[in-house]
Amino acid sequence: MKLVAVSLLALAAFSLAGPAAAQPTKRFELDFGPVDLGRTGWKEYRLPALPDEELTFGLKLTAPEGQKLQHLPRARVRITLVNELDQVVFDAGDELENWTRAESTQSWFLYLRGIDNQPRGPDGGWGTYAHPHKGGDYRLTVETIKSDATMSKFVVRLMGVGGGWK
Repeated sequence: MKLVAVSLLALAAFSLAGPAAAQPTKRFELDFGPVDLGRTGWKEYRLPALPDEELTFGLKLTAPEGQKLQHLPRARVRITLVNELDQVVFDAGDELENWTRAESTQSWFLYLRGIDNQPRGPDGGWGTYAHPHKGGDYRLTVETIKSDATMSKFVVRLMGVGGGWK
């Protein structure tokens, strides 16, 4: 079993556009490290103290040399979050083509929504969403169930995004 310690990557203030966005909202990204979609396998991360707010966990894909991404990987990935009581907060996985995609000009953020009308699990788990509680101790596991060798040239990172819009 591999345990990896991680830290907060970035914290920035953003203003949301639209009628519901009267106040600036802090948006942040937690970078848990690289994920190898080119080989099957898994990695477990022991998370630092997480903020007490909704987080979306997922994969950030970036093409080399700032190229535009052309297609989704043909990999199958599973992400599991467990709290200090050994409760499964979420356990979600699927072919990456079925994950929800948020795009920017140079990267994609892939995550899973929960099933409609499905009650939230412990600590707000739903899809790859969670609302960690203050003082919680969490383990996050990412598993590449089906690999995609064409992804070796792309940068894939396990991320948590919170605050503001994704």
